Amino acid sequence: MMFRGIYPLLVILLISLFGACGKGKVGIDLPDGTDTDTDSIPPQTTTPPSGNGSLFLYGSNMGAYAGWSDEQLAEILIGNPAKDIAGAGVNSLRPAMYDRFVQQWGYDIRVNAFETYQRLGGMDHTIFLNGPADEHRDQTKYCNGTQSQTFANLYEPIWLSSGNVNPNNYYANYVYNVVKTYGPYVKHWEVWNEPDYTNNWAATQTWDRSDPDPCDLTTFAAPIQSYVRMLRITYEIVRQLDNDGLVCVGGLGYPTFLDAILRNTDNPNGGSVSTDYPKKGGEWFDCLSYHVYPMYDLGSNQNSDAAAAAVVDHKNAFQEVLHDYSYDGNTKPEKTFIVTESNIPRKAIDGYVGGDEVQRNFLIKAAVVAQKAGISGIYVYGPAESTALAQATNPYHAMGFYQNISSGPYNATITPGGIAWRTVSHLLGTRQYDPAATEALQLPANVDGGAFYSTDDKDYIYVLWAKTSGSDENTTAKYTFPAALGVKKATQTSWENKESEATGNIQLTGSPVFIKPL
Repeated sequence: MMFRGIYPLLVILLISLFGACGKGKVGIDLPDGTDTDTDSIPPQTTTPPSGNGSLFLYGSNMGAYAGWSDEQLAEILIGNPAKDIAGAGVNSLRPAMYDRFVQQWGYDIRVNAFETYQRLGGMDHTIFLNGPADEHRDQTKYCNGTQSQTFANLYEPIWLSSGNVNPNNYYANYVYNVVKTYGPYVKHWEVWNEPDYTNNWAATQTWDRSDPDPCDLTTFAAPIQSYVRMLRITYEIVRQLDNDGLVCVGGLGYPTFLDAILRNTDNPNGGSVSTDYPKKGGEWFDCLSYHVYPMYDLGSNQNSDAAAAAVVDHKNAFQEVLHDYSYDGNTKPEKTFIVTESNIPRKAIDGYVGGDEVQRNFLIKAAVVAQKAGISGIYVYGPAESTALAQATNPYHAMGFYQNISSGPYNATITPGGIAWRTVSHLLGTRQYDPAATEALQLPANVDGGAFYSTDDKDYIYVLWAKTSGSDENTTAKYTFPAALGVKKATQTSWENKESEATGNIQLTGSPVFIKPL
């Protein structure tokens, strides 16, 4: 059986190396130093930020393309009016910043790129922390001769008696320097990328009762306590250097893995609570990042509404586990949620959902229903399709805002999905979802959508569509605004940003439209 929520990890690991990001707050430059080793000097801490009230992140993963710099890739994702580049509506980026990369090139190698992202209008970026250099990699073989993929010396003290980070704790030193350098631009610090990726789906069904076997964690290959240790290290450092930042678990696929995090401390002796290991995993992160590729969830119900619903279904499954451990906003603070990889292909392959229409409809609907469900953002996979569409033999080959990039800047052709993402971001990017105004729409059972308010313009845009079913995007419905809303005349904008007049009964299809009363 395919991995529920499976993601193209190996592709991400290969193509994300050269990415970076931008946020726009004042950086803190703390001195480095060495002194007597001790874990008894904790960092200065304050209450972690909630992340609530922020604008929705219309994000994109990053990639590497021959002849393209990170800055040029960001231009076609975010846009650059100075060069007449419309972009794909992206306002936040998700690159990697691997230890092996910064050890070779220096921690400040991507500062100029981050500054460019900020200048283009990018915000609240996400970085995943990953990839130890060979000299920093754990040499332990936890099973079957398979070497750990994570960092050595995780259990060295995090801090020195001087209050500085311990350089002998390789992961701590790496995180400290990355956060110190890029904190002004980054909101979300993901710990690892897909630590629960596995080739053994059956094993995932037991992780809520027994800890994952390192043998089954294909890209981590270490005990769950080591992962909780990384969360703790990251949390302590981020709280000291970047109190606006959010520490996130790294793109999970399985709620059962989350259960294992929440019931374990970072104690290498079975994850038990002790004086040295006083807190379980849930105390060491603010944000739950997850990955969802709805094509694995749909069965015969292959339509854009079902695909968008899968994004929320996955969130709810993780939320249920969090509530089981009292992270419900009453006993303990709730976590924020972001989706750091998602998409469906532009071509139907191997029986999975696919096509231009269903993909573009999905992207708009996913952005809307995610905001309705309290998700902070979606990072689409990926910038461009990895091969010409006719040659695509894997669903991931046919995902991207642009067609396959086969030449240098700025030769890139945007896909219908890219146009749809640009439209929804352009129209809703500065607006907040309003649940009360959505309720006032009195949507019939065959219509879905939402109301989005602008605090600057003091007006609403309503996103509406006829619900799809089965394997067909072709559906219709009629909708009339309730008289109490006083909507007499409005403009209607299509997924491709074409405007028309909307009056009386609005004729809806499976493709969302944006209605703005005049």
